[in-house]
Amino acid sequence: MATDPYLGRVEELSEAFMKGRLGRRQFLKRLLALGLSLPAAGAIVAACSSAAATPSAASGGGGSPAASGGGDMAAMVAAANKEGTLYLTGIPPEWANYQGQFDLWDKLYPNIKRDGIKTEGEYSSGQELDSIKNTGKPDVGDVGIGFGPQAKQQGLVANYKHANWADVPDNLKDADGAWCATYYGAEAFIVNTDAVKLDIKDWDDLMDPSLKNAVGIDGDPNKASDSFNAVWAAAFAKGGSEDDIGPGVEFFNGLQKAGNLTPARCNEANMLNGEVKVGIKWDYLGLADRDKSNGSPNFKVVIPKSASIAGPYVSLVAAKAPHPNAARLWNEMMYSDDGQLNFLKGYAHPIRYDVLNKAGKIPSDLAAKLPSPDQYQAVKFVTDSAKIDAAKAKLQSMWQIVVTQ
Repeated sequence: MATDPYLGRVEELSEAFMKGRLGRRQFLKRLLALGLSLPAAGAIVAACSSAAATPSAASGGGGSPAASGGGDMAAMVAAANKEGTLYLTGIPPEWANYQGQFDLWDKLYPNIKRDGIKTEGEYSSGQELDSIKNTGKPDVGDVGIGFGPQAKQQGLVANYKHANWADVPDNLKDADGAWCATYYGAEAFIVNTDAVKLDIKDWDDLMDPSLKNAVGIDGDPNKASDSFNAVWAAAFAKGGSEDDIGPGVEFFNGLQKAGNLTPARCNEANMLNGEVKVGIKWDYLGLADRDKSNGSPNFKVVIPKSASIAGPYVSLVAAKAPHPNAARLWNEMMYSDDGQLNFLKGYAHPIRYDVLNKAGKIPSDLAAKLPSPDQYQAVKFVTDSAKIDAAKAKLQSMWQIVVTQ
């Protein structure tokens, strides 16, 4: 029994419903009487209904409130409502359709306001960890997979396993629950075809003399996971490997010497205003820019023919999250079917894609908007944290190029 009378009452009602002592309509009515919003109360009813219908699923989850039984899920929702706030950092709305996640959150939990996003939406993965460490404000983080083990090592995360933990491959999550991949993208070229007439298909095309001051990456690769993987993708194309990012650094040094690398970031604004004419960044960001431009300018998104690299991003709960229940609830929502489909709507590959696909839950019109599967044949996956750390160290020792933060 919870020590807080409010939470205790929610748990009592949930237990009564799951054991059949309380009907669905009565359960919903009494939750509303406690002050819960209709979407939040509905979410509790749905969670308890699922747990009651599939009791075997309630025994797993490594301590996840949603996985350990509807009563605990109900208590978490109630506690998050009492916290009243979720502080987000490093999650811009246009990134992988996080706006869709925000909208879903506001629909499900209107009493839990979102904070922090306006000022910190453009944080890199490294800046996110700095914010968690130095300010104590963020409740959750969304960082490149190489930063997950780093966050765990620095004691910045609280272990947490969401209800769909079993759907995620072992190499894409931490065994203790410190972090878990949410979605992934592949490094791609986004080409302003109004300004660039060259048919760009591969890395060597970026050296063309017609591309003076035209090619941009998404920030300092020592701090931004997107740019780090752009360098590593180039390394694979130029004879490098999981153990050698050096050829990628040499390629970008050559791009700089040729005068083709611009210091401007290939963010949405710079792509749309034409300051960057060829961006190298995640495919889902390029595809989102393509949609946002609405033909002004026209964009083409291309996966490099010789090699690209997949970059999973991971979610984590801050160890000193001011709103720990809201943080866990945010994770439950993102790994739910609706949350995962939101990422797909933003052209990111949801980490539970295979499970959803086998269950027939991927809308055909949504799948049709993605690049053809044959473009991804040369995409590499690197998930070994030791190799990622070694590549970061080598890049830091070699990188001499000044880029916009």
